[in-house]
Amino acid sequence: MSDHIRVLLIDDHEMARRGLEAMLSATDWIQIVGGAADCEAGIAALDGLAPDLVLLDIRMPGTDGLACLDQIKARPIPVAVVMVTLHDDRRFVLEAIRRGAAGYLLKDASTDEVISTIRRVAAGELAIDPVLLQEALTPRPASIETGTPRQRALAYGVTPREHDVLTLVAEGLTNKEIGAQLSIGEDTVKKHVQSIIWKLRAADRTQAAIMAYRMSMLPDP
Repeated sequence: MSDHIRVLLIDDHEMARRGLEAMLSATDWIQIVGGAADCEAGIAALDGLAPDLVLLDIRMPGTDGLACLDQIKARPIPVAVVMVTLHDDRRFVLEAIRRGAAGYLLKDASTDEVISTIRRVAAGELAIDPVLLQEALTPRPASIETGTPRQRALAYGVTPREHDVLTLVAEGLTNKEIGAQLSIGEDTVKKHVQSIIWKLRAADRTQAAIMAYRMSMLPDP
């Protein structure tokens, strides 16, 4: 890497991108080379902008941060990736580490924390809490690696009833239709859907279903 660290921001929230750019603009060795509102635009910008490091939101509509991380790491030219997350959710931070993220930041991190993380990653270090790193390096439970979709869902905190609901959400059913099929009230279905979205840190029910497929919580469609 050169004396200046070239940083690309990928986040669907324009205010978040502007905030990071303003935060880092006073640091003379960090150069914000661009921003993208989704993974597709970010991937397209990589060749032209040639960043050294990507700050990548873990939760975005469409292609989520984890899937975007996979695409970035699959490219022939190596780029360091730091995940940015609203919540310190161990499951998704751990998954990001396993997929090759060099660090992670909370969205409410201080300027000093952001700069320190970028400095460490630019130097080739992992900006990851040692406890989380050790957990990421520990083999995952068999229920996640080889279990059934329901067992994998349970390992991520999704209850059997929520898994029933999630399966029908993925099939495109409405809350009313799901309630009729499972013989539960529509309000109960709504609460289950909200719980699933929260547990998977998804933006909406559609992204929850997409993430569930990618995490093998549902059988292939």
